[in-house]
Amino acid sequence: MSGMGAVWQVAKREMKERGRSKAYLLTSLFTILIVVGIVVIPTFFEGGTSEYEVGSVGEGNAEIVDAAIQIGNAGDIEGEDPSVAMEVIEYDSRQEGEIALAEDEVDILLVDATEIVTDAAGAGGLGGNSLSNLLQRGAATLELERLVAEEGNAAAEVVELMTTDTLEVTSLDGEDPVDESQVFVAYAGLMLLYVAILLYGTWILTGVTEEKTNRVVEVLLSALRPWQLLGGKIVGIGMLGLTQLAITLLMAALAINFTGVLDLPEIPIANLAGIILWFVLGFLLYAVLFAAAGSLVSRMEDAQTAAMPMTMLAVAGMFVSIAALENPEGIVARIGTFFPLTAPMVVPVRTALNGIAAWEYILAVVITVASIGLMLWVAGRVYAGGLLQFGGKVKVKDAWQSASR
Repeated sequence: MSGMGAVWQVAKREMKERGRSKAYLLTSLFTILIVVGIVVIPTFFEGGTSEYEVGSVGEGNAEIVDAAIQIGNAGDIEGEDPSVAMEVIEYDSRQEGEIALAEDEVDILLVDATEIVTDAAGAGGLGGNSLSNLLQRGAATLELERLVAEEGNAAAEVVELMTTDTLEVTSLDGEDPVDESQVFVAYAGLMLLYVAILLYGTWILTGVTEEKTNRVVEVLLSALRPWQLLGGKIVGIGMLGLTQLAITLLMAALAINFTGVLDLPEIPIANLAGIILWFVLGFLLYAVLFAAAGSLVSRMEDAQTAAMPMTMLAVAGMFVSIAALENPEGIVARIGTFFPLTAPMVVPVRTALNGIAAWEYILAVVITVASIGLMLWVAGRVYAGGLLQFGGKVKVKDAWQSASR
């Protein structure tokens, strides 16, 4: 049997045995129930009014705000509190309005019924994006009313108005506002990678430790090389875990679509491809380390201790990604881009915020791929040296030296 054929046989064994276990099935069901519950349960407690302060400079802004309020409250039940309320605050000049916006006296600024000014390139979070969308739809509604009144129902122009933003959007720092869908994809990919590393990486570690504890590994190594066993476990348990994750996300998406609790943005294909790339690279990187760590312990009680270094690295990656969120071009973000264990969490965030150069992105991919190859070699040797040493925790140095004999 070829080397890769053996890897695939180990992977299939892992998927078959663990995929039909009660632990896996119950974990999958429990995870789906939690995620769907997080989406559905808040809908039973919805209520209250979202209140906004809209700065206004020039003429024609009040009509846009009125139309936006009507759109925001279109689905309200008579007698209940409105979903949206907006207060218009007039300013004599654009400079005054921008100062008020920078000091958070207003949530957004309308200028001459032609332009929306936001507080920064990040568009002020989810609330700011919701307000901006309402104002865009309000402006489009007014344009449609004017078009119908003046020219009749011109279908082509109606379609164009309904599918494009009527108002130009700018920010105080002069840069283009970040695409909401890009930020959404980056956040989602970051959190999913973090969960996958901690949950499915631990699966790999405990799977290796379990077989070492019950001496099954001795039988397997009589027919397989250590690197084939290592690769098969990573592929098999990884695919099983990612399948569970995909099913959970599908159920969550169906719940969101059914309840309408959140408007999911349209995700650009290029951004989605980038997230998937870094998700795979990040998972492979940590999965190799978890598998090697599992070979160093002989008892399940020691497995969590062995996982601690990888867990701390993943947490550190989260902190670095938060720093990149605050300042995507800062020194911490740049260092995190070229350090392979943090790059999968940092690069997608910097990409979403338009804070990374093309050469930085390419170099980060090259460094991470090279690091995976290097870690496969190092971890494979540690794995081979640690598997057949029993009785306690094996030191990395001892495992390395044992493999060379």
